[in-house]
Amino acid sequence: MKFRIIFLSASLVCGSASAINVRDALTSAYQNNQELLEIRQKVIASHEQIVQAKSGFRPKVVAQAKSGLTKGRTKYDSDSLHRGSLSKNQSGSVTVTQNIFSGFSDIAKVSKAEHDIFSAWAQLKTQEQEVFLKVIKAYLDLYAKYATVEAHKANVVSMKKNYETASTKRNIGEETLTQESAAEAQYADAQSKLENASADLEAAKATFEQLTGTVAPEYVDHPKELVEIPESMELLQEVALKENPRITQAIEDIESAKQGKKVYTGQLLPSVDLEASGQRSIGDQKNFINSLDYNTGTSRTTSLNKSIGLTLSVPLYDQGATRSQRRQASETVVATRIHFERVRQETTQACKQVYKAYLAAKINMDNSVKQVKAQQVAVDGNTQEMEVGTRILFDVLQAQAKLLEAKLGQISTIQKYYENLYQMLSLQGKLTAEGLSLPVEIFRIEQNYENIKNHI
Repeated sequence: MKFRIIFLSASLVCGSASAINVRDALTSAYQNNQELLEIRQKVIASHEQIVQAKSGFRPKVVAQAKSGLTKGRTKYDSDSLHRGSLSKNQSGSVTVTQNIFSGFSDIAKVSKAEHDIFSAWAQLKTQEQEVFLKVIKAYLDLYAKYATVEAHKANVVSMKKNYETASTKRNIGEETLTQESAAEAQYADAQSKLENASADLEAAKATFEQLTGTVAPEYVDHPKELVEIPESMELLQEVALKENPRITQAIEDIESAKQGKKVYTGQLLPSVDLEASGQRSIGDQKNFINSLDYNTGTSRTTSLNKSIGLTLSVPLYDQGATRSQRRQASETVVATRIHFERVRQETTQACKQVYKAYLAAKINMDNSVKQVKAQQVAVDGNTQEMEVGTRILFDVLQAQAKLLEAKLGQISTIQKYYENLYQMLSLQGKLTAEGLSLPVEIFRIEQNYENIKNHI
């Protein structure tokens, strides 16, 4: 169902060339919102966890090279000659170490990294929905502020007319000074309220621009229902418990905690490493007497060493650190399960509250339309009766005040109705660029993960 503020001017209700709709606002936010851009980059960075976790399955290769120069000099008391030597040594080695067994902790590390990454994906979706909710609220607030300004402009016109009518009638003796003063006061009050509403509009524009990264428009279209609304609260809860990203994140956190416990369990088991190395060294030695010019002989030695072997490591006691970490991981598993149940309960309760608020706002929407129509009829009737002398100006002023109140109430009901509507979409996990089929290039986090996970 679509509702419109019936008292607005045609340009505001129907939009204009410079107007935008809620989909335009969300599209701009998806592309420009700094909060979204930041968390996307953080998720991309988290993908490196899988590469780090897989490093336990890969060999470690270390190459070393050494070069040295040694000079020696000897003088005997019974001999006036100085005998010395100059040695030059060069060596290079390559060592390869490959873990064969580590108590299955390497497998647990990979699984934990995967679940941590999937949890980050769910958090990204949650963050995207939260940003979209902020944008929608800013859009609705901007819409309401434009509508409020229009309502106060219409009220100023009416109050000005009343004041001018009262002044004219007082000049011919048909109204008193008190009635003219009352009309003047109402006119001044209407102008003051219009100024306040205009200031509020500027503040709403600033918030909109900050969230969407685009200049606030001169007009905004009437909000729309972007997707189908659940037919019942039970259906809303059913979808929410399956698709809400907060629940998905809680499930992934449980699995990550389980794998974290296995990592520490594996560190308490024996490990086996295979190590192979090769080393080559070359040494040159020159002997001399008194100076390098008097060479008594040069020799060179070359050696090549190779080795391969297995290393078995059995952890006996590490000051209790690993066992403490394992106990801590066990408690973390329990905590994540409790958190999951809390998220489920909160989601279920939120579905009940939002759906009931949505139904109430829907009823209030219908009533607000009737109230505005009724108050407009009352204003017209009182004005006509005042012209024939059966009503006084005070009655007209009261009727117009109630009309303004009804208009502002209608604006508030529209705002609440759509806030509850979009909140339901968020609970179902549908308030995303993909869920709303926004005309943007969707950020495919899975593709980035596939490109990174097998890096070496």
